[in-house]
Amino acid sequence: MTSSTATPRRPRVLQVAYACEPYYGSEQGVGWNWAKQASRACDIWVICCADDCRGVIEQYLAENGEIPYLNFVFLPQSKIQRGIHKFSRWLPFLNYYAFKRWHYQAYQLARKLHADIDFDLVHHVNFIGYREPGYLWKMGVPFVWGPIGGVQNCPWRFSLPWGGSRIKETIRTICNSIQLRTSLRVRRAASRASVRLTANSTAKRYVEQVLGYPAFLMHENGIEKIVGQKQHNRNFDEPLRLLWSGGLNFRKALHLVLHALSRLPSESSYELRVVGDGPLRQNLQKLADELGIARNIEWLGRIPHEKALEQYHWADVFVFSSLRDTTGTVMLEAFASGVPVICLDHQGAHDFVTEECGIRIPVTSPQTVIETLTEAVVECARDRDLVRRKSEGALERAKVFLWDRQGERMARIYRQVLEKHCKSTDEIRIEIPDQLPEDSKEMVSLYAKS
Repeated sequence: MTSSTATPRRPRVLQVAYACEPYYGSEQGVGWNWAKQASRACDIWVICCADDCRGVIEQYLAENGEIPYLNFVFLPQSKIQRGIHKFSRWLPFLNYYAFKRWHYQAYQLARKLHADIDFDLVHHVNFIGYREPGYLWKMGVPFVWGPIGGVQNCPWRFSLPWGGSRIKETIRTICNSIQLRTSLRVRRAASRASVRLTANSTAKRYVEQVLGYPAFLMHENGIEKIVGQKQHNRNFDEPLRLLWSGGLNFRKALHLVLHALSRLPSESSYELRVVGDGPLRQNLQKLADELGIARNIEWLGRIPHEKALEQYHWADVFVFSSLRDTTGTVMLEAFASGVPVICLDHQGAHDFVTEECGIRIPVTSPQTVIETLTEAVVECARDRDLVRRKSEGALERAKVFLWDRQGERMARIYRQVLEKHCKSTDEIRIEIPDQLPEDSKEMVSLYAKS
């Protein structure tokens, strides 16, 4: 008599990603890429917002073909939610109510799907801000939450020079502190999660110290492919090409960069390209005029993403000056193009940038940051071989954040969660490499410390 053994099946996983679209970065790209990567190892169902995502996803699938094991379930917003979004420009806090209602509807839909499909694991993907953890934690299924962000604040010591920015950031900081400590849903989601993933080390520290649960560091974004090559030495007498990209608002802190550039010695020639737009554009252009550096700056405004990516091929160095950011996708784009980064040494930038691929500026006081930024630019202008070496380091650093690597890490987390909840490998199995590639070992060791 011959015994037969059933072949282990792939896990059935439900992800909820309000924003999930190809062709985009930010939250849309986060939702899309985690779903796409997870489908390499699992059967994936994704509940996403029909109003924003459906048309783009259906167009992508029509042009590129269906993605095996990946199923999209589109959940529209109610009329009330759509109305709230129209007024969110003036009353942005109303958005949180709309997101909350949509996620509750997603939970109700998830329960119906679970009755038919019997999911092995559920995963709240985005929005990544901790304020909206959704409701999947109520389903009684192993629950993964994250990567979580949004806990970081602007440093208190940095004065805000324009308009109501200071008031807004102060209010946000106070609300952040209160919400993280008092939100019952946040605490319940954290307590019921099989694993809590945090997008940066700052969020990890807050989750562990304030909520009292261990967290695992997993940056929310990644790189599709490496498109650059190491820089060749350019002549010393050529201007250093600096690139800055982001919203022209206070928290992105371009004003710190402008003040730093105004202090450069005359022999440190440079050009600065600014990609992006925002409410402070005129103020910043006026500041550049007052500082006497306007002739060195090209303001490109808001341009298509493809055009923005082309700017990295022009640049020698990318400057990331944000006072508050979960990570900063633009830094990954710079790495993928072989462009080293000068950044403030905190939050996601602290995790991304190493000595091999950039220069980190200690976040002490505005005056000291400006002085240290000036010194960093002078060093790059005088030592082009340093820039070349850090360019090579940027390309190596980019390999760590390739989406394929990120997908393998998430698959490993899924497998550990399922094994913890007594899902036998004879029943279900996630096929991933037993050993991550050599270029991922640094990130793996970073995760192991969490």
